Amino acid sequence: MAKTSIPEEIKQYRPGPCTEVKLISGHYYVYMYQSLQLPSGKWGKKTGKCIGTIIPGTGFIPNRNYHLYKGEESQDEITVLEYGQYALTAEVAKDVLASLEQCFPADRAAQIFAYACIFFTNGFVHLDQVQSYYEQSWLSQEYRSFPFKMGKTALSTLLDDLGRRTTRVVKYENAAISNSSAIAIDGHAIRSCSDENCLGEAGYKFSSLKEDQVNLLMGYDVNTNVPLFARMYRGACNDKSTIEDLTDLLDFSGILFIVDRGFYSAKNLKILSSNDNTYIIPVPSHTDVFKNAMKDVRYTDSFYYRSGKKHARIEYTSRRLSDSEYVYVFRDIDENEKCRYNYQHCMELGRSGYTQEKFEQSKETFGVYVLQSNSAKPAEDIFGGYKKRWGIETLYQYLKNKADFNDLMVQDYYKEQGLSFIMLVTGQIHQKMIAAIKKLDNNAISVHDILLMARCMKMERRGNNWNLRNARKRDLQILKQMGFEPKIMVADS
Repeated sequence: MAKTSIPEEIKQYRPGPCTEVKLISGHYYVYMYQSLQLPSGKWGKKTGKCIGTIIPGTGFIPNRNYHLYKGEESQDEITVLEYGQYALTAEVAKDVLASLEQCFPADRAAQIFAYACIFFTNGFVHLDQVQSYYEQSWLSQEYRSFPFKMGKTALSTLLDDLGRRTTRVVKYENAAISNSSAIAIDGHAIRSCSDENCLGEAGYKFSSLKEDQVNLLMGYDVNTNVPLFARMYRGACNDKSTIEDLTDLLDFSGILFIVDRGFYSAKNLKILSSNDNTYIIPVPSHTDVFKNAMKDVRYTDSFYYRSGKKHARIEYTSRRLSDSEYVYVFRDIDENEKCRYNYQHCMELGRSGYTQEKFEQSKETFGVYVLQSNSAKPAEDIFGGYKKRWGIETLYQYLKNKADFNDLMVQDYYKEQGLSFIMLVTGQIHQKMIAAIKKLDNNAISVHDILLMARCMKMERRGNNWNLRNARKRDLQILKQMGFEPKIMVADS
């Protein structure tokens, strides 16, 4: 294709040497360039930043990058940055960045981490708004030596690469899985809000979402509370149909899977039993296994279940399904009594649907868990293992309510898969912050409280230094207990 020539009446407005005019979408943009010697020994040029536009009949209109060309200090450059929440997050979650650097080039790892930090500190931010948050944050100084950008085009490329070139993503997730022994898997429906989304479909939550949905599937280490992997699926895709794809993509060996009844099928149980893996799964009430287990059930043993400060007396019975599979029927006695009381109280209040007949039919099933497993662990461990699955529900509560990953408005398949990876990293940062806050031994302080506290601190440039501003002594003492000590002064290199 022949190179488009620039009219002389446009060239006459070129602001000076080492600049060139480019015609893009009907507009004339002026870029800086510099000469450089190529490996061949010949000389070429490297295009730099856009410093303005040329309007026919008007002339050259500089933009905010023009000071770079003039070699002057910009009068409109940001000199006060959001510091505390970003510096705190970067310090607390530095292990997450280190793990990313094991699988991605340093600049790409930093870009992914910065993107996730913005999500963590601000909640979900749409693609075209991230650049503003980045420019106003200390992250822009922390990673100024890296060549990556955070504009819409740059982030679109990042998400597309993460969703299309998946080798590094899978390597990162497999590395996390290799350090785990017990994993909970669950799905979560998210509003799509994109008419052309090839994953968006009317799913089982259409009546409540009033919109097409996509299904996010995540894995969660129930012992360390760390999210391990994430993947997007079609909105009409049910949980049980995702297991085969997931186990084909990632490497699982010697894992105890803890999953909900939505994954129950003979095919999935076989998959979850392969490669030295085991499973714990609730049995759906419509199956013969459930009906046979509950028929004339008699509880023959009991134990005390303890979790933190909570404890309960559990009675149970079990029966063998095959050489390696068992079905357990557990009943939480305290929960059974509470449910009976609440049901009868609703009847006294005259609430619709609560009748004595239904109470008699259901009272023996209150607080009952029918679990199937091929694990050789004792009954107490089977029950305790399943109760740990609640951690993935709290993760989804965070993603939905605090992180606000709801109306994604992404319609490209690859970008949506890439976004699921950024959501995974955001969840890992969140878990690191929870672990750091536990060092305070103060249940009255939440993640939200800490971020608000840290957000007060700013970095202001005075001369050649960035100086800490608006820091309270009490806040510094609390943050120090979490392992974070803010920088008082940083040279502006």
